[in-house]
Amino acid sequence: MKKRLTQTLLVAALLTSTHNVFAENLTMNVTTTEVAPAGLQQLIDRHFAIWNNSDAVAREKAFTAVYSTDFFVADYAGLNQGADRVNAAISKVQSQHQGFSFTPAPVEWNHDIARVTWGYGPKDNPYLVRGEDVFTVNAGRLSSARVFLNK
Repeated sequence: MKKRLTQTLLVAALLTSTHNVFAENLTMNVTTTEVAPAGLQQLIDRHFAIWNNSDAVAREKAFTAVYSTDFFVADYAGLNQGADRVNAAISKVQSQHQGFSFTPAPVEWNHDIARVTWGYGPKDNPYLVRGEDVFTVNAGRLSSARVFLNK
């Protein structure tokens, strides 16, 4: 019995030390911050300029410089993919909230994912509605936006 207990404790100690060494090495190799790619803030600024633009034709012309061809927006109303559907969604949001515009905070970046908090409202109350967009970025273009409303 004493020999079996000693063997069990020895195996447990070996496993524990192996786990700790593995965890130390894993922790040492993980990067928790990443420098945002050059031009990301400008790309995000152009995205919000599109959403604040009331001219649907001008918006669509700006799409190719900002969005990938398969870009989509996922929000509580559904999923809109492609320039025509995204442009229609923007028109719908603008028609429901005349005179409102987006006021974004600076972009935050983490391994191909961008996050922006924003306010949406009229000039006298630009943070009437608050939310957050989470973007994926691919080849220098936004490839998706997931919209979260903070009510």
